Amino acid sequence: MRALIRRRWRHLLVLLIAAICIVATIRLFDWHMVARALGRLRLGLLLAGAVPLLLAIFSVRGLRWLFVLGVEPDRRRFWHSLCANGAASGLASLTPFQLGEVIKIRLIPDHHAGAWRLGVSAFFVERVLDFGGVVGMGLSGGAWHFGFAWLAPLALFLPLLAGLLLSILAVYLHHLPQRLQPYVEVLRHRERIVRASLLTVIIWLLYAGLWWLAVAAINVHIDFSEVCLLLGGVMLAVVASMTPAGLGVSELGSRGIMLWLGASASDAEAVAIALRLLTPLIALAGFICLLFLLRSPHSEQK
Repeated sequence: MRALIRRRWRHLLVLLIAAICIVATIRLFDWHMVARALGRLRLGLLLAGAVPLLLAIFSVRGLRWLFVLGVEPDRRRFWHSLCANGAASGLASLTPFQLGEVIKIRLIPDHHAGAWRLGVSAFFVERVLDFGGVVGMGLSGGAWHFGFAWLAPLALFLPLLAGLLLSILAVYLHHLPQRLQPYVEVLRHRERIVRASLLTVIIWLLYAGLWWLAVAAINVHIDFSEVCLLLGGVMLAVVASMTPAGLGVSELGSRGIMLWLGASASDAEAVAIALRLLTPLIALAGFICLLFLLRSPHSEQK
């Protein structure tokens, strides 16, 4: 009963945060200036760049998923994993804490009876690596911004450090109850985790390229360090707030970071709305991946 009450209060808190941020966004933004900024949006550039970048992101995510699971990435499995990760990414863009990604646990190649438990273990590893990727992007941008350029490239490899820490943690797994052992199976495979962590670095660099493209499409110019700060800061705020699709939180976070970087209010608000346009693009790309996945045969699952 207490757990149910706590869950309800947590949901109410999330809804309250979302409502406050949405109201603040509506009141703070100069929507006339935003409309003018969107009027100069180069939609062709955005679509021409976003489609290959999203395909690359889904592909690398699909390859990482197979590596973490320990599944040999042949052609059919790679295509299946690409579509599953694309569908999961599309759903994650609309759900709190990006928990929509959990759907791919049910879409993994079911190569043995413990596929569900292995999927949970792999999902946990990916979440840790992605958290390292987000923090690493933010730290890299901060290092550039505050004059520690030598530290910036190292910060990008924070997922590798997170992966190595997970591997070290595996030494103590035998202390866990026997029923939990299958859920931490992936942690015992250091080579898989290291390979996945390096792919995670590539994934977040591709996301940085996607965000830079969205900003460039409205004729606002920011450099790589500013994109990293924007990506890391906004994503951390969205994850912490747990609001669906980061509504309100993303816009206020983007606006605040851009103002802190010295952008004008009109440019800051235009950037926030331009980044919001990525949500329907990612969701649509994920839906297309889901359609491909549903049309494909499941004979590759062993």
